[in-house]
Amino acid sequence: MARCLDGHRILDLTDERGFLCGRMLADLGADVVKVEPPGGDAVRGRGPFAGRTPDPERSIPWLAYNAGKRGITLDVTRPRGREILDRLCASADALVESYDPDALRDARLDYASVAARHPHLVLCSISPFGRSGPHAGYRGSDLTVTAMGGNMALTGDPDRAPLRCTMPSSYFHGGAEAATGLLIALYARDAVGRGQHVDVSLQAAMVSTIMTGASQWWQHRRDRGRSGALYVVGNTLQREVWRCRDGFVSYALRGGPARIPGLVATAKWMAEEGIDAPAWNRDWSAYNHNNLTQAEVDELSRPLQVLFDRKTMRELFAGAIERGLMLAPVNDAREIAASEQLAARSFFAEIRDEGRGLSYSLPARFARASDVEMDVRGPAPRLGEHNAAVYGEIGIRDAELADLRREGVV
Repeated sequence: MARCLDGHRILDLTDERGFLCGRMLADLGADVVKVEPPGGDAVRGRGPFAGRTPDPERSIPWLAYNAGKRGITLDVTRPRGREILDRLCASADALVESYDPDALRDARLDYASVAARHPHLVLCSISPFGRSGPHAGYRGSDLTVTAMGGNMALTGDPDRAPLRCTMPSSYFHGGAEAATGLLIALYARDAVGRGQHVDVSLQAAMVSTIMTGASQWWQHRRDRGRSGALYVVGNTLQREVWRCRDGFVSYALRGGPARIPGLVATAKWMAEEGIDAPAWNRDWSAYNHNNLTQAEVDELSRPLQVLFDRKTMRELFAGAIERGLMLAPVNDAREIAASEQLAARSFFAEIRDEGRGLSYSLPARFARASDVEMDVRGPAPRLGEHNAAVYGEIGIRDAELADLRREGVV
């Protein structure tokens, strides 16, 4: 089956802020060439490591987010390196970069410079705050942009410090946004006859994670604050995350046409369990969670917690599917790996990484389509693994490559 980016070459000059973008494009069929400095990307030195022994070829973050790419080494800060990069750009369809502003100028990878030399090329930039605007020159980490994107202000208990995810979620959201924008720009190139600049701000990408938080001010003239496992509805606090026998589940007391059938089914489930729940014996057609008092919320919550305390996450999820409830388990990595649904959809692929002597599973399909194949195409590249092949494709033969290696250019 065809992949939608078959025949396209993408140069990946990103650090971990852009790894996922290149990985998604490789899954879609592009020849993604990961360009590293001669000493290797810094992420190679970060654990955890396969086999639990520090090894730049066994960094799990590197293996996971660079799977399916080819890899070369090149020092783009040196004149000879920039010249070779220009030759690579001439043979590519797009370039993805995540340089800090000073390094971007030194490497001549700002859009004006790239477009002047390679008008056909789509340039995709992934940066903390975008390449234009009041914070364009600022540096930023995942912690910085997650805070300034609003996510941390809404995450955690109100009487404690704000929280961020343990993984760099802004890099993942930004990477997916970048891959989407780059696909659109490649599609548009056929119509307009030239490439364009896809400018991704990690801070802006994080706005989608705060759901209705961004619109709260315009609707109610108030900022939405942290409420932990609860959410504020009018003058009440209503629980969103509930304890169960072996973990937690997400379930809301919200009404409306989409949710009331689930509330009715939940009332029936509690009755079958013999749970005394007088507050659930009501005319649900008139139910509006926005008009509840705190006493009414508490009366609805008490028997619901009794039901959840009796069941495991898996039992509750299976019951929710059977009964049509809007309930979801709060899964950790172990539960995701054991998910029957993901297994049925072949979400994970087995990778036989013969060059490293490893075998492992990776998420393989971020989407499913009936007429387009997408899947992880192989392991992440070893350092400089494809130097001879990629440089040979632009006319750099073995002798010249050896000279470049001695000079520290590759």
